[in-house]
Amino acid sequence: WFSTLIEWCEDKELPFSMIGISNSVNDINATTIRELSNTPHELVFPTYNEEDLLAILEKRIGKKIVDTKALQLIAKRVAASTGDARKALEITSNAVDKALDACTEKWLEEVEADSYPLVKMPQMMRAIREGMPTRHEEIIRGLPQAAKVILCIAVSLGKVWGPTAAVSIATLKKYAFQATQHAMLDDASLGQITNLVEMLLDSSLLTADHDGCFNFNANDHSSRLHIGVQLVDVEIALEKNLLEVSSFYRSLVDYVKRECPRPEYQ
Repeated sequence: WFSTLIEWCEDKELPFSMIGISNSVNDINATTIRELSNTPHELVFPTYNEEDLLAILEKRIGKKIVDTKALQLIAKRVAASTGDARKALEITSNAVDKALDACTEKWLEEVEADSYPLVKMPQMMRAIREGMPTRHEEIIRGLPQAAKVILCIAVSLGKVWGPTAAVSIATLKKYAFQATQHAMLDDASLGQITNLVEMLLDSSLLTADHDGCFNFNANDHSSRLHIGVQLVDVEIALEKNLLEVSSFYRSLVDYVKRECPRPEYQ
């Protein structure tokens, strides 16, 4: 049927034209069209730049709902990546949803003009992290299940105690027992946890702090660890890569809040 359409296009006696739109001029569909048609007329449009994207966003959503700096940020990030206006609109929509989720019903009923902009930088940054995967997500996706569980434990402790709180290997073992109860981890021995911690250190997802110096000692179970990247980046990546870990993570955060709301090291 497609070759028939091409024939109609090339028949000068038929008042028929066909226009195709593609994100790529070199993909398989575009190549097929070139092979079937003798003289396809191509118009290649450049990707949108930062100013273009900002103008599109402001045209679609105005200047009231989203903070100007947040709009400038998403325009800059997408322009540096793909220049795809649809991606910029999708991420901005996600940021609006996050802002609405954080609002109370009473706030929405009584909102006044001075309550805007609704979407500020934190919501936009979170939406960008979700919509534009980072290298950290790729690394976490390639980790074995057991390493993801240990990372999940470290992140949950950081969520409750603060992103800079130090966590010992012995503490990781303590909470790893919870993972065995959820059938998330088969082996919670110190040797296994130490091996997994070394894997996470090699991936720069964790960093080690020993007596104030970054010097991990596998034989010292009081060696202290920190999350090596932005806590929210790891959190999002875990949620995306393993739903079971995500569920375990939420229950573990609640457990830490209830049983040990203060960090072991100050």
